[in-house]
Amino acid sequence: MGERFYYAVFIVDVYTKLIVGHRISNHMRGTANLEALEIALKEYDAPKIHHSDRGSQYLYHEYINLLKSRGSRVSMAISAQDNAYAERINRTIKEEYLDYWKPKTFEELQRNISKAVWHYNEKRIHKNLNKMTPREFYENCFKKNYKNPIIEIYDNGSG
Repeated sequence: MGERFYYAVFIVDVYTKLIVGHRISNHMRGTANLEALEIALKEYDAPKIHHSDRGSQYLYHEYINLLKSRGSRVSMAISAQDNAYAERINRTIKEEYLDYWKPKTFEELQRNISKAVWHYNEKRIHKNLNKMTPREFYENCFKKNYKNPIIEIYDNGSG
């Protein structure tokens, strides 16, 4: 924004596309990622597998320890292609929301990101989620007799 760089952390449930945690900061240290993860874990169960890139903020020992203490397996990308889900959500929030609103201050950016996450989760319909929002799809996943669709998670053949 202007001459300043800000960093967004989004924690996304790949199956439901629900953004479960987020944080905006003026640094790339692991503390912002830890805060986003803590937000996610307040409302949602820890994932069976947590996938990220190999950025130092994801290697932050407190971040890894929190995931492991909740029973999550940690997976890290070898290449950028392996983290396509994260890159996609970053692009969606930036191009479909922030580029339109054009926040001018850090405080505006924080408000706009929260508004974008809310809209994305609660209002944005996804064709591959049976034309539901991520929230609707997430909630349907836990209903008795709901037939959860099978989705293929990207596999580059590395195992």
